[in-house]
Amino acid sequence: MNPSEPSSQSAWNIHYTRNKSKLAYPDENLVRILSKIKTNAEESSIPKKALDFGAGSGRHCLLLNEFAYQVYATDYTENAVQTISKEYPFVNASVTGAPPYSFKNEFFDVIVSWGVLHYNTVELATQILDEKKRILKPGGFLAGSVRAVGDTHLQAKGTTIQTPDLKGAYSRFYTLEELKQDLNGFSQVEFGYTERTPLGKLEERICHWIFLAKL
Repeated sequence: MNPSEPSSQSAWNIHYTRNKSKLAYPDENLVRILSKIKTNAEESSIPKKALDFGAGSGRHCLLLNEFAYQVYATDYTENAVQTISKEYPFVNASVTGAPPYSFKNEFFDVIVSWGVLHYNTVELATQILDEKKRILKPGGFLAGSVRAVGDTHLQAKGTTIQTPDLKGAYSRFYTLEELKQDLNGFSQVEFGYTERTPLGKLEERICHWIFLAKL
């Protein structure tokens, strides 16, 4: 993850020491999205490069590798990066804080930003997206998800998460119009929406916008 507040950094570092944070399976929505992507590198002998931005436990690094990408990963928390380096030695993993990032211009064919942007303030999310556009190749893709208005699972008061495992961390809850505005620098964007309830907690809602944006 790439949260923006000191309390968020502490919460996420602790979070990635818990077994519940070490997810082994990719999000099925991302599997479908990656299956749709056709990059300019498809017909080239040059390996395609993908970045898992805010990689967390690294579950999508394995997925990107299976899609034949040369995989890079970044996360705000050292615990997450240490886990990725240990579990997935084929990944070029590094700790990344606020922009700018060390990657070269037009370096990646695909960037995955799954469940990341909403943990950053409006201002920082804008900076992060500008950097992602800088390091994406022309015609490259950004695949992502953000928390949507209507989510109750994080028990947030305003933008402050109240659930015990991330208490005090920041989260934004996007309307579709806000997400469209944030992604208006891309030439083409497709949107989707997901909502689910945790097992045994039918009163809760976990709500996300999902998107695929082409530069």
